[in-house]
Amino acid sequence: MSDGKTYEMMWDCGACGTQKLLAMTHKHCPSCGSPQDPNWRFFPPEDEKVAVEDHSFVGKDLVCDACGSPCSAQATFCPSCGADLAGASAALTREDQLADDGAAFSVDDADAAREEHKQRRKAERAAKIAVHEPPPEAGSKKGLVFGVLGAGALMAFVVCLGVFFFWQKDVSLVNTGHAWSRTIQIEELKTVTKSAWQDEVPRKGKVVSCTSEKRSTQKVADGEECKTRRKDNGDGTFSEKKECKPKYKSKPVYDDKCKYKIDEWVASRKAKAAGKSYKDAPSWPDVRLKKKGSCVGCEREGDRSETYTLTFKDSGSGETLSCDGSLKKWKQVKPKTKWKGSVRVVGGGGLDCDGLKPL
Repeated sequence: MSDGKTYEMMWDCGACGTQKLLAMTHKHCPSCGSPQDPNWRFFPPEDEKVAVEDHSFVGKDLVCDACGSPCSAQATFCPSCGADLAGASAALTREDQLADDGAAFSVDDADAAREEHKQRRKAERAAKIAVHEPPPEAGSKKGLVFGVLGAGALMAFVVCLGVFFFWQKDVSLVNTGHAWSRTIQIEELKTVTKSAWQDEVPRKGKVVSCTSEKRSTQKVADGEECKTRRKDNGDGTFSEKKECKPKYKSKPVYDDKCKYKIDEWVASRKAKAAGKSYKDAPSWPDVRLKKKGSCVGCEREGDRSETYTLTFKDSGSGETLSCDGSLKKWKQVKPKTKWKGSVRVVGGGGLDCDGLKPL
């Protein structure tokens, strides 16, 4: 049960073995008088909780450096040995515990042992780091040197990478061929069947049929998900509170999906023209439409595309190279004329047609 009340932590006496002593009530073991070690406090089982009435929290206990006894945060001197508590450390607190609503907490003094060990190791690591030489301050000469060297190394790597992939060499070329192709896409107006959500059917679409289908989902409230949290207050007590958050589930959202018919221009065929020599002057293909107009079955011209290819022989290696360029460059390069160009060293190819210069 999580009622927001405050309860006592428990502790085991390491001197005589007495178990489950109340951490706020018994600052000393009632069996042997040994002082409580606040590092070994633990949460009690659900059926052994002891409530603290009208509890006023004043802060985490202070641990006496002289005798190790837990003292109230308001104390100036240790009530056990009289030592001054100035600079005393606050008592170690257990990590919060969470359990599903209605589930029992699984707790014992072993929890405290594990956490105490973890906290001690953490403190040891922090101490080791503290004795090491601190990193160079921003703006120091040492830091500046390393920063410059790092930036220089990165720049050198980027430059080398660029050289590797884009390194080019000049080549002497002799033209050995010309080719070209031109294409016109022919479109036909057809009645096609499509589907869309009812509110997305085009204005000119003619709905044939509709069916109900899942279109999306929405989140709807589905009660609460609750957990009980135990929080160690650090003064021998802990608070217990129920925490809840809304729980949701996905609910399908249905809508009408419709099949509809609509007239659309659809790519149906291509008209092509091509040439394989300089003498074959580039020209567009003669397009003959089956039927002109805007009726179903009528045709119209669509997108156009063109390619102009030049072929060369590398005078040095004897390798055949080719490239695609503009119509202007295609016309400038006469059969068997000599040209200078550049190609990539890594991977080969990459001849730039429009960058060719006559020799």
